[in-house]
Amino acid sequence: MTTQTQTPLNEFPVTWPNPGDANMFWQVERMHWPDPMTPMDFEYMRDAHDQFTWAFASYGVPLQYIPRHINYRWYYSVMPRIEDMSEMPARMQAGLESIEETIPRLRELWNDEWLPEVKQHLAFWETFDLKNASMPELLAHLAETNNRHNRVWQIHFLQTFPIYMAMSTFDDLYQDLFGAENGLDAYRLMQGFDNNTVRMGHEFWRLSEQARRSPVLTAALEELNASKVIAMLEQSDEGRAFLEDFRTFLDFYGRRGDKLGVSFVSWVENPSQAIRQLQDYMNQSEIDVETQMAKLVEEREKALADARAAIKGYPQPIINKFESMLDYAQQATIISEDHTLYIDFGAEYQVRQVLLEFGRRFTAAGILNDPEDIFLLTRPELQETAERLPQIDRKDIVAERRAKMEHFRHIAPPPVLGTLPSEPPPDDPLSRTIGKFFGAPPSEPEGSPDGVVLRGGSGSSGIVRGIARVILTLEDADKLAKGDILVATTTAPTWTPLFASAAAVVTDTGGVLSHCAVVAREYGIPAVVGTGMATALIRDGELIEVDGDRGIVRVVQGG
Repeated sequence: MTTQTQTPLNEFPVTWPNPGDANMFWQVERMHWPDPMTPMDFEYMRDAHDQFTWAFASYGVPLQYIPRHINYRWYYSVMPRIEDMSEMPARMQAGLESIEETIPRLRELWNDEWLPEVKQHLAFWETFDLKNASMPELLAHLAETNNRHNRVWQIHFLQTFPIYMAMSTFDDLYQDLFGAENGLDAYRLMQGFDNNTVRMGHEFWRLSEQARRSPVLTAALEELNASKVIAMLEQSDEGRAFLEDFRTFLDFYGRRGDKLGVSFVSWVENPSQAIRQLQDYMNQSEIDVETQMAKLVEEREKALADARAAIKGYPQPIINKFESMLDYAQQATIISEDHTLYIDFGAEYQVRQVLLEFGRRFTAAGILNDPEDIFLLTRPELQETAERLPQIDRKDIVAERRAKMEHFRHIAPPPVLGTLPSEPPPDDPLSRTIGKFFGAPPSEPEGSPDGVVLRGGSGSSGIVRGIARVILTLEDADKLAKGDILVATTTAPTWTPLFASAAAVVTDTGGVLSHCAVVAREYGIPAVVGTGMATALIRDGELIEVDGDRGIVRVVQGG
């Protein structure tokens, strides 16, 4: 397991790429990219986040999102995109109204326009013959890939703003009606809905139930290392039949990697990653996801009945507003999890396949050592190398960059760089939404007679004690046993099956609308998010207490 240590700032030297960057406020983004990023990952995610600014402009929001690749880490700044700041309040208000006008049409736009278009782009990639394309054809396909990738991410951010504003503004309304002390109660009304993330966990459970009924399948999954399971199952008719079902599962859910980016190997490419998740379910015979889902629905309906009873005497316009905003928030909750399958992971998987074809050809020509080395190049370098193949050897620059990435992997990036803002962030629906997604700045850890106390955000209700398992990558997931507490920098949809084992989850990053918090609520386990340094201060094996209601994590006993 790799751990990060606090490092003096002089070991994280910053050379600003553009004049004026030092006068801007930069924050490190560890919720999506907790580790150093390859140059290729950064370039594609930079292009994707250029569409963040594009979507701001489409809604009339006078802001821009600016990313930087600093010592292989992702830093970003959100700045006004306007010269006359006196116009800012009116322009922001108009932009917010534009987003709010989109919220009632969110389900229609996603189902009838955005998702069908995304599927068309995915089909384009699926039907292109990468292996047999000539180099000029492959380069032309790369150019088209980049255009389509940008368009898919335009759709991503067009739906992201109304999705999270729908959930956040309903939370605001709920607290206005029932009081801020109700904390996470508003989100109880958004739980228990079917979506791709939940459905993936249910499919893992179904496959584990299927395997558990067979001694042959049970023996293979319980006794073998994940990397050896498929070869063993191929040796029997029963095993091959199960693998056919498993591969159908992968064909839909498996185009996803450990984290977001083009360099991460997907389950389709390395099925042992998904086999490992399946083995976790095999070891938990007491899990019944259908019963768990029914309980979530029951809790939601009871909470909704209580809320409706509480506002029964309110003026009808307020009741109508509550019902409509609840409907929009519930729709948004579903789409927030569904879209990742097609865009965040589906599109990046397809771009990865295009890049790997270049990697294979460069390796065959002797100018790379491995196809995966393509991700250590930049796109201009890829273009030049392809056009002059096999004249330019890239092995030295790949080795140099890999060494630098590994160096900075062990250096904790400063949370902020540049110049601190002179004023606090504005208090408007969009700013509050962004704050709920990324989380508030973490508090300093506290000492007490009973141990270290970390404060973060309340992600999911409940109080529980358990053994901490610090997991920075899914390669470490085997050590998480039933009843342990998952401690991670962040979680992605591929981590969802771990929530079935964990008694609670603690993260360094994120807010109440982060993936971790949303999924923890769906699994009914406590979560404290945005602690800042849980993975650095909590040791593997320590007994800790997680209070999801108050956003507090306490180390009870050392490991």
